[in-house]
Amino acid sequence: MKANWANRRKILTKSELRHLTKDAGCTTKVGFQRTINSQAEWKKQFPETEPCWDCRFIAEKLGMKAEK
Repeated sequence: MKANWANRRKILTKSELRHLTKDAGCTTKVGFQRTINSQAEWKKQFPETEPCWDCRFIAEKLGMKAEK
């Protein structure tokens, strides 16, 4: 199955979907991409901290990466 935003409900677990909507507040692909990009910026600014691991694994499952 090709990983993309359209079939995220088949790829992600219930807890991962809940994390996207409730914790991260992302209901669209653009919103989640914005979250990934901001977390990548935080990682650059503060290298001793680690952004949200759940968002990181969800992005990997969906084949999304931070844009530069």
